[in-house]
Amino acid sequence: MPLSHYVCTNCGFWQRYFQGGPPACPVCLDYRHPLPPEGWEFQTSAQVAANVSVHWQEVMPGIWQFWNEPQLGIGPRGYVVVEPAHGNIAFEGAGFYNQAALDFIASLGGVRYLSASHCHVYGGLWQLVEVFRPEVVMQQEELNFTQAFQVSWPFDDQAELHAGAVLYHTGGHTPGHTVLHLPARQLLFCGDALKFQLDDAGQAVAISTHRAYAAHIPLSHADVRRYQTVLEPLDFDGVLTPWEPVPHGGKSAARQLFAAQLAGRPFADFLPLSPSSLL
Repeated sequence: MPLSHYVCTNCGFWQRYFQGGPPACPVCLDYRHPLPPEGWEFQTSAQVAANVSVHWQEVMPGIWQFWNEPQLGIGPRGYVVVEPAHGNIAFEGAGFYNQAALDFIASLGGVRYLSASHCHVYGGLWQLVEVFRPEVVMQQEELNFTQAFQVSWPFDDQAELHAGAVLYHTGGHTPGHTVLHLPARQLLFCGDALKFQLDDAGQAVAISTHRAYAAHIPLSHADVRRYQTVLEPLDFDGVLTPWEPVPHGGKSAARQLFAAQLAGRPFADFLPLSPSSLL
């Protein structure tokens, strides 16, 4: 019996299953994500294609962001990093990629490497795998959630895609949570390790970190110290989350957040930032 791809409309997680759809969504069943109040609804890629559009924009030089309207599930945004010398990198996934988006990615040079911070923001990465056949690099603790595509490179602590792009295992938000560092660009794709609030000008005004965003569960002190251990040696200023780019001040904001987290009880609220803290 052939398997088809189905997406959970509550969270946006895709899985392959038999005709008729899966009985439940493993991401929604995890404590980090709310259950669908009206019960499960799964859609095929054809159903999604009929109702969702795909948009893209160059948010930083050589970095393209893709998203859907209306959003699918929690609405993550995917990125393609254009690297002519080494091959392009797809990190995080938009919920769905239509043919126009796939053709545009092909015009950029396709995808050589593909990864994501964690299962909540895989989105439609399975489509990029099927079309471009990239090296699929995932932290081994995330393998339970990769049934929609085949992983070719599981890693432990870090994986160097090339000298200018390295994946680091942080844990914390999920056991296999991973960040992507681009040292030459001083950029960090932080996944859900950091969450920012931006003002109308796109400047960071507050920052948070969490074990579960919707459930408002903080990280433990050990988790925060692990984030510090991994992120402090990395040279970055700009940060890209699965929803928004923060062009400047990301590392300074992270330092302030981690210090506040370790100074008292853990918290999941946003920490307000002053302009001087971002210098």
